[in-house]
Amino acid sequence: MPVTPLAAGQNAPLPDPAVRVEVSGAVDLTALVLSASGKVDGDADMVFFNQPQAPGARLSGGTLELTPGQLRPGAERVVLVASPTVDGQTFGAVPGVGITLTSGAMTATFAPPALGAETALVLCEVYRRDGAWKVRAVGQGYADGLAGLARDFGVDVADEPAAPAAAPAGATASAAPAAPAAPTLSLTKGEERLPVDMRKKLNLRKELVGVSLTKKGAAGLRARVIGVLDVSGSTSGLFRRGVFARAVERIMPVAAALDDDAEMQMFLMGARGVRVDDLQVGDLPQWLAKYTERRPTEAGGSNNERAAIEQVLAYVATQSADVPTLVLFFHDGGVTDNRGTEAAIRAAVPAAVFWQFIGLGRASYGILERLDDLRGRDVDNTGFFALDDIDAVPDGELYDRLLGEFPDWVRAYYPAGHPARAGV
Repeated sequence: MPVTPLAAGQNAPLPDPAVRVEVSGAVDLTALVLSASGKVDGDADMVFFNQPQAPGARLSGGTLELTPGQLRPGAERVVLVASPTVDGQTFGAVPGVGITLTSGAMTATFAPPALGAETALVLCEVYRRDGAWKVRAVGQGYADGLAGLARDFGVDVADEPAAPAAAPAGATASAAPAAPAAPTLSLTKGEERLPVDMRKKLNLRKELVGVSLTKKGAAGLRARVIGVLDVSGSTSGLFRRGVFARAVERIMPVAAALDDDAEMQMFLMGARGVRVDDLQVGDLPQWLAKYTERRPTEAGGSNNERAAIEQVLAYVATQSADVPTLVLFFHDGGVTDNRGTEAAIRAAVPAAVFWQFIGLGRASYGILERLDDLRGRDVDNTGFFALDDIDAVPDGELYDRLLGEFPDWVRAYYPAGHPARAGV
């Protein structure tokens, strides 16, 4: 039977309805069953040695038998957690920690990178994506053990007062309040591959994305996120000054928050639309170096908004319409074909896509400025705002504007009761 070793952040499909989960090393296994909000529905969603069974999950002798299709209604993912068998021990003293998942003829393994003071560790998560189930390697550690991790995912641990008192230096207890927002938004990421400063910015910005979504009543919203960059000849100065690099870095947290795979499909808009390498969190520095240090030329040097829109739609047509798509389209102005662009937007109304255009160039944005006023559409599928000086806009305001209309479009596009509206 072939074995697929996973790296942190990597995912793989689960071909069989049943999954067998085993851990190695002197650790105990815990499973948390989560809704689309990233939280448990109650204490019954925590499967561990004192509560070894839940719908679709059964823990016996350190092995978890998981049947994702039989999980409780509303369950969207299962987080698989390890903790040292010996109370008070850290992972730095526990060698050989790893996890193996077997699904039909597929076996996937994950061995986390070197660990230290952590006393709980998210090894992997099993999650639903476009109607199918997949596994993703995570490797995220917690210094305050299962109690801190459980609080982050909404498990009631009020009757466990001993854990904070046992911390000799108080450092773990004081660090706990900073963690809650992170796991919901960063379980899937591969952030450990980022430079420290970039990782800190990403986490702070993800929290602000979460705040913006909460303001819109959309804290549990899941979506596919696509980025489009204007690479027409007039953008050369913006690329040279790093404006597009900073813009992409600031929209990456939106994908980290909304997309189950924490990635963006990326397109260039020039004389034609061109799809380039997908952008994942852990690859952010390399992607920026490849595509934003200077203006990319593979799409040509003039504007063809219609071609880019059609190229994005062609890709989305190959994906499940049950997952809404948010397109973040950066444009420096000077729309070449107003009528063609309007026609493309109107033709895109039936697709499960919302187009958020962002102006960067202090120029005339033509039809883009009039998108919200287009009549004769069954649903308003577009938004526009100009950022002219993106560096002058605080992160919180940026995410409020990027996400200001998208949740409303999801509510208008999808009927009540549709899975896409579960978090909205």
